Amino acid sequence: MYDRSKTIGASDAVHIAAGQWAELYDRKTHPEPPDYGLAAELGKRLEPFNLELFEDDTGREVFVDDNWGSDPLRLVEYPWCTYLPDGLLCQEEDDNITIHDDEFFIPLEAKCINMMWNPANLLRKYMPQLQHAMRITRSPYAIFSVIYLNTKYEWIKVNYDEPYDDALFEKENLFQWFLEQGVRPPEKKGRKWV
Repeated sequence: MYDRSKTIGASDAVHIAAGQWAELYDRKTHPEPPDYGLAAELGKRLEPFNLELFEDDTGREVFVDDNWGSDPLRLVEYPWCTYLPDGLLCQEEDDNITIHDDEFFIPLEAKCINMMWNPANLLRKYMPQLQHAMRITRSPYAIFSVIYLNTKYEWIKVNYDEPYDDALFEKENLFQWFLEQGVRPPEKKGRKWV
């Protein structure tokens, strides 16, 4: 397993965009593993089923690599900027393509969420995670695959938004500076940074 305390991943982007910098900094600089609760545990356990639902619904194969946990995807010029995909889709229906080929991959983010969320609010919350994933995979879009507990399943195609991602990356880069300097960032409660 790689050391997430020194990198910024796609799920971290959600906290950065929401202004939860101090909380995220504390989580990264304290060695105890956090307890994310039942919702996160359900999401993790249902992730393979979520990917299977997408494959059944679309006929497209989802690529998953067990080595991602120890060797995440990252930007070469910014190695602190990482991504652990839930799954990737090839840009073409080609089973011979691998993660090392000079092609982009379409990130697939899988979530299992409370049935009370509506799609617009859900996308608003997870847009930073999706944009971060598209930046690293160089993809023009991502797939957001969602199981609403006890009610339905759906997937949503989300397009890359360069101005949004540029603003997000600027904030991620600043947060990374705080990590590298060992300085706890200020609280930004109630104010989004992106």
